[in-house]
Amino acid sequence: LTICILGILIFYKVLNVRNSWQNIKIKPIFTVNFSSTYTSSPSLISTQQSTDNIRKFAVFASSIHSELRSYIFYTPITAAAWQRIGYDVIVIFVGDFTTNNNDRSLSKQLNITRTLLKRLDVHVIDFQCNSSYSIKISQLVRIFTGFLSDSIIKDTDYIITTDSDIIPMRKDDYILKNNRDGFIYNAFCCGTFTRRGKVYKMYPMSHIYLSKQLWRNLFLESIQRKELLNSNLSSLNTILLSDNAPFSFDTISLYTRHEFGQIYDSNMKKGDSAWYMDQVYSSMLLDDYCEKHPNIIIDKFHKTSMRLDPDLSQQFWQPQSFKRFGDAHIIHDEIFDSHRWASFKNLLFYMFNSSLANDFDLYYKEFILTLRNKPEDH
Repeated sequence: LTICILGILIFYKVLNVRNSWQNIKIKPIFTVNFSSTYTSSPSLISTQQSTDNIRKFAVFASSIHSELRSYIFYTPITAAAWQRIGYDVIVIFVGDFTTNNNDRSLSKQLNITRTLLKRLDVHVIDFQCNSSYSIKISQLVRIFTGFLSDSIIKDTDYIITTDSDIIPMRKDDYILKNNRDGFIYNAFCCGTFTRRGKVYKMYPMSHIYLSKQLWRNLFLESIQRKELLNSNLSSLNTILLSDNAPFSFDTISLYTRHEFGQIYDSNMKKGDSAWYMDQVYSSMLLDDYCEKHPNIIIDKFHKTSMRLDPDLSQQFWQPQSFKRFGDAHIIHDEIFDSHRWASFKNLLFYMFNSSLANDFDLYYKEFILTLRNKPEDH
C-alpha cells in the first residue's frame, strides 16, 4: 500500500511538472552569426513579437554609385535597429550591377555588407538602373514598393518608408492603431506646396506606413495613370500600367516622367526640384487617394520626441542621454574617422547587446579597409 501511494505521488508530481513546462512560453531570440572570418561569438537581438498578426516591413534604399559610401555601410545597422522594434526589413541597392565589378572597392564593400545583411535575415534587392539615375531612383523606389512580388511581401503586409541614415530608437512611435489604414510620422514637418492647381501637404518620406496593397492602389487609382491610359500606349506601357506591373526602372520612369517631365531626366543636385520628387509625388498620391476614399483613415502624427542629430555636441552621444531621443540622424562619411566611430559605438551598445555591437565594430574595421579615401583621424 505504501508503495502504491508513493507511486501515485511521484506520478502526480511528474505530470504537474510536465503541464507546467507546456505552459512556459519561450521568447524567440534572433540569432546572428557574423562572417565566418571572425572569431566573435554569435550575436543576439531580442525582439518583442507583436500581439497581432500584421507583418510589417521597413524599406530603404541606397545607391551603389553615391560618393558617400556610408549609405551602404549603415544598411545592416539601420536594419538591425528596425528589427529591434519589431519590423522585418527590405534593403534595396540601386545602380548598374552590370559594371560594378570594375570597381573592386565597391564590390568588396557590397560583399561585406551583404554578408552581414544575410546573417541578419534581411531581404536584399539589387535594383538595376543606369548609374546616372541611381540616386534619384534610390529615393523614388520606396513609393513603388506596392509592386513588389508577392513572393517577397503580401498585399496584407505593411510597409514603412525610411532612410538608411535614420535610426529608430523608440518603438511606440511606429505602431499602427486599431481600425486605422496607416500613419504618417512627423506629418506636419514640411508645410504645403501647390501642384496641378491644388494645395497639398508635404509629407516626409521618413516615415509613411501603409499596406502593400494601398501603396499600389495609390498609383492604380491616380490621375497620372488615368492620363497615361488615355494616351497612345505601346504594348510595353500597357504592361507597366497594369495591376501586375513589374517592380522595375521602366515602371518608375513611366509614372514619374509623366508627372515631372524633364525634371526626372535632369542631373539632380541635393535640394533642387528633382531632389524632392519622391516626397512631392507620395504627398500628392496620398492626398488624392484619401480625398477619393474618405473611409480610409491615415493617422497623422506629430513628432513627439527629440532627434539625436550629428550636429549636437558629443555630450548628447553618451549613454545617459539616449533615452530622451526617439531616433537618430547619423553622420555620413565622417563616421569613418575612428574618433567619430568611437562615439557612435555608444549608441550601438545602448541599442543592442554587446555581442552584436562588437560584431558591428568588426564589420566597421573590415569595411574601412576597402575605402580609397578614408577620412584622416583627428
